[in-house]
Parts: sequence; structure tokens; C-alpha cells
Amino acid sequence: MIGRRGLNDSAGRTQDQARGSRILNLDRVAVFFFLGGLVTLAFLGGVVSSRLGVFPYPLLNAAWDAATDWRANWREYLGIRPKYLQPTTRTVGGVTVYDRSRAFPGYTLAATYLPKHSDQFDAYLLDMDGKVVHRWNASARRIFPENPIAQRPGGPGMLEIHGVHLYDNGDLVVSLGGQGAAKLDRCGRVLWRITEATHHHVNPLPDGSVIIPDHIKRYEVQSNRPGIGLGPSGFYLDDRLLHVGQDGHVISEKSVIDILFESGWESLLFSGPGTSKTVRAEDPTHLNDVETLPAEIASAFPMFNAGDLMLSFKHLNTVLIVDPTTWQVKWTMTGPWLQQHDPDFLPNGHILVYDNRVTGTKPTLGNTRLVEVDPATKHVIKIFEGRGEEAFYASQRGEQQRLPNGNLLLVDPFGGRLVEIAPASDYDVVWEWVNLVEPGFAGMITDTQRIGEAARDWLGQPCDGVGVAAAQ
Repeated sequence: MIGRRGLNDSAGRTQDQARGSRILNLDRVAVFFFLGGLVTLAFLGGVVSSRLGVFPYPLLNAAWDAATDWRANWREYLGIRPKYLQPTTRTVGGVTVYDRSRAFPGYTLAATYLPKHSDQFDAYLLDMDGKVVHRWNASARRIFPENPIAQRPGGPGMLEIHGVHLYDNGDLVVSLGGQGAAKLDRCGRVLWRITEATHHHVNPLPDGSVIIPDHIKRYEVQSNRPGIGLGPSGFYLDDRLLHVGQDGHVISEKSVIDILFESGWESLLFSGPGTSKTVRAEDPTHLNDVETLPAEIASAFPMFNAGDLMLSFKHLNTVLIVDPTTWQVKWTMTGPWLQQHDPDFLPNGHILVYDNRVTGTKPTLGNTRLVEVDPATKHVIKIFEGRGEEAFYASQRGEQQRLPNGNLLLVDPFGGRLVEIAPASDYDVVWEWVNLVEPGFAGMITDTQRIGEAARDWLGQPCDGVGVAAAQ
């Protein structure tokens, strides 16, 4: 009897264990489905919050942006190395090429980082041998002493000089990315300044005024801009043309988004990949240049009039020309450039574009190049692209200048180079300056301008104790 009872007890325990195992498995399945449901809800909630731009998506997006910024610029924030120092394979700095018979003589303005002279971005004038002969002390720290960002040591990310224009008398207009703009005399005295969020190019007008791009943040959708929603962080940047008088007062401002809507070209805003009924980008246009058609070459452009404005929209891969009196679009062309900069009117009736060909951190479609097009036919007339050691890739920035002798002066921003090429050939370098700050690192350059012999009239003249005229 005892043996039979033991068998029965053993069988009962086995049944209980089996039952318990089934219950445990069911519990695991229930937990799995519960957790799966939570993940699904979280995913769907993320999709909805992303689509609508509501909490917590802006918070998560801001956190992601901050993490990405730290990953890219942690050396700068920890005081190890400014972002203005870029890796380079060049081993020789200064003027590395100088063909005296073909280079256009004069002095070259460089908006760059030269730690020997300043711990922030500044404006320097070089002679043809690469010697710094003048400095304006155009750092944001001095121009905007009340700006807490400007006072941070080490050159925080948004305080490089975006655009400059140098006048024959030594006056200089600088646009400091996202912080404001100012006009300095040759001694560095501030003649005027504005605190609007100016960025990129400075376009001088014949009357002494300037047009500078700026932007304002829009935190609400507007009924006159159907389909323009808020970006992932709860706002979008509204790029404007800021007309600043010669005394520094703002004469007018005009939104480029309004220009597109008012002239019937709002479709450009909806032409990007993945765009649907609503554009939800923080920077939908990214205006990076404005150029005026000069009266002296206007006859070469029968489609346009003197004073017409050429605009460059980086994020739309588009260059267009507008009438500044009616704000009607006269001409537009998308591509063959990719996230281009600095389109210029040429005396031969063509347009020259700095084609960055941006495809991320590395070039997958080719090097950065200059593209010359005929606006009447939209045919590409000529392409200047460096080969071998002269090739470069600018994932941001980019400027060029056509010189009086027909040569082209361009900026290789991350290579820290100013390059003058003779356009008679494919890519013949006749002058080059490399800002080699230390072995393996070059100082980033954002803008340049060659000025002729007029600079001799004021170079080396005293500055009444200001102490910033001559750079040693």
C-alpha cells in the first residue's frame, strides 16, 4: 500500500509540475504579448508624435541633436581643439603656388582661423606672398560683448564669419553666423551693428547699403503658407532678405518663402524626397546667397534687368532670379548642382555656381566643382574641377570670386586653402595659400575677396590708438 501511495504521489507531483509549467509558459506568452504591445504602442505613438510634431518628439529630437553635436564637437567643448582646425594631408603652408605672370595682383581677404593672431574667427588681409598685412579684429566676442555665446572661449560653433565684403577704403562688413552683422572701419571700429540672425553672404549695393540673409524662427503655422508645418523641434526657419542702410538701420525685410508663394513657385518647397502634403523641415530653404545684377554687365543678360536679385536655396538645389520691385520670379534652375553656394553673374552673360555636390561626410557623386551655365538655354558651358592633389570636397560653405583678369578665386573651406585658377584651362592653379596652422591641421576658411592696389592707400596708416590696424 505504501508503495502504491508513493507512486500516486509521484504521479500527482508530475501532473502538478506539468500544470505549473503550462501556467508558467502561458505567463511568459502573456508577458511577451504585453511587452510587444507596449513596444507597438510606443512605436505607433512615436510615429504619430513625429507626424504631428507633438510631445515627446520635439524633446527627443532636441536630445538627439545635442548628442550629435557633442559627438561632432566634443573636442571643442572640452577645450581640446576648436572645430575651426580641420585635418589635412598638406605638409607645406603659406603660398605654395604663385605664377606672377598670370595671377591677378593685389591683396586677399581671408575670413579664417589664425590662432597666432586670435583665438576666434577673424578677418585678415594677405599680400601675394601670404604675409598677413592687416587684421580687423572682427571676432564676435568684441563686436557683441553682451552676447553670452560670443563670450565663450574656444570659438563655439556658430560664431565663425559667414560672409564679408571689403570696400576700397578698408571698411569691412561682416556677417557672423546666426548672431548678427557689423560694419567696421579699417581700424576695426564698429560703425554699425545689428543683432538679427544674419548668415552667409554680404551683398553690397551701389548706394552703400547691403543685403544680408537672415532668418527668424516660426513656432506657429501660418494660414498664408499652406503646407508649411513645424520642424521636428517645433519650429522652422523663415529665411529673409535683410536690406541694411549705410548707417546700419534696417530698411526692409522680405521672406523668401513669401516670394515663392506670391510668385506661384511654392512648388519648389514640396519637391524634396519624401515630401507629402505638409513640409516639416526646420530649414526648408537654407538661403545662402543673394547677388545683384550689376548695371555694367546687365546688357549681357537680356532676360533680366540691372538690380535683379539672384538667390541660392541650398536645400532646394535651386538658383533663381527675382525682380526686387515686384518680387516675381523671372528664372529658376534646379541642378545640376547639389547644395550649391555663391552663384555669380559673369560678364559674358553666363552664371557661375559653386557646386558643393554634398552627399554627406564623403563625396559619393564626385568632388566639389565650379559650374558655368547659360541661363538662356540652361546648358552647362564649362566645369572646373580639381584633379589629384587639387581636388577637394566641401560638405559645407563655399565662395568664389571672378577677378578682373578673368581668373577665378575660390575657397576650399575645410582644406584651409585659397586657390586662384586660370579658366583658360581645365583647372590651372596660378596662386594658392594654405592656412597650415600646425602639422596635420589647417585653419578653416569661409570667405575671401581679392582687392586691388587701392588697399595701398590705407595699409599701415595709424589708427589713433585702436591698435588693430597692422597685424604682426
